[in-house]
Amino acid sequence: MNITVIAPGKLKEAYLRDAVEEYRKRISAYAKLEIVELTPEKLPDDPSASQIEAALEKEAVAILRKIP
Repeated sequence: MNITVIAPGKLKEAYLRDAVEEYRKRISAYAKLEIVELTPEKLPDDPSASQIEAALEKEAVAILRKIP
């Protein structure tokens, strides 16, 4: 079985990366786990509703492209 997690953003904190690696190690006997981190869209400091909507749409397209 293959499990793919697609997420906008990066795991920055070391404790989260360590937790992911521990989970990957534990589940490896049952499934292959792949984590795909996408670069989130940049927004200005005070984005308008249309800018937020456009950024979400771009992220949605990027996520759909990564679905195996």
